[in-house]
Amino acid sequence: MDNISVKGWKNGVLVVVSPVAAWDEAVQQLEDKLKEAQDFWKGAQTTLDMGDRAVAQDDLEGLLGLMRGDYGLVPTAVVTTADETKQAAGQLGLEAHDKLPTPEKKPAPAPVEPAAPALPLNNALYLKQTVRSGQRVQHDGHLVICGDVNAGAEVVASGDIVVFGTLRGVAHAGSSGDETARIVATNLRPTQIRIGTRIARSPDAGSPPLSKFPEIALVENGEICINPL
Repeated sequence: MDNISVKGWKNGVLVVVSPVAAWDEAVQQLEDKLKEAQDFWKGAQTTLDMGDRAVAQDDLEGLLGLMRGDYGLVPTAVVTTADETKQAAGQLGLEAHDKLPTPEKKPAPAPVEPAAPALPLNNALYLKQTVRSGQRVQHDGHLVICGDVNAGAEVVASGDIVVFGTLRGVAHAGSSGDETARIVATNLRPTQIRIGTRIARSPDAGSPPLSKFPEIALVENGEICINPL
């Protein structure tokens, strides 16, 4: 029986724990799932959904230590209807909710007079190289790479990321929180992509075929979507 579900959602990663499973068994299943893609989880904000399960503070603290120390997850909140679990979450510095929070609808902004067009910022970094496993490239602005980004490599930019080659590693566009940023590649096969605070990963099973066309990843309706360019 699958007692643990790990999936992406609008606030990062959502971990759902069965309220009836034995605690040690559930923790072991979670660790097994995290091991399947160990490098993927680092830095991901995480919400724990415990349902009506009562979790002692020591048990919850041990689980948080596993997630933070071994896999780099960043637990921020617990969803539970159990008072004991809420109290434990509060003592450990996490937010506690009765149900998954939903984004508030913001009123439409008042129309403003269009401003004069600004000159484009010359803040793009152009690299003519392959980014190899273990390498990390970070830039405050747009990042253009003429070459491949290999599995195990990471590219981070506060603006867009464009790869004239195959993107197999980790790419994080809009790293300062800009969810209008985009990731474009001739062949998009990433281990993980992030845009602003949104996060997505490739399917676990097999490798997708080479694309015949460049593809673009962008945020639509609160989720990362990949479309032909």
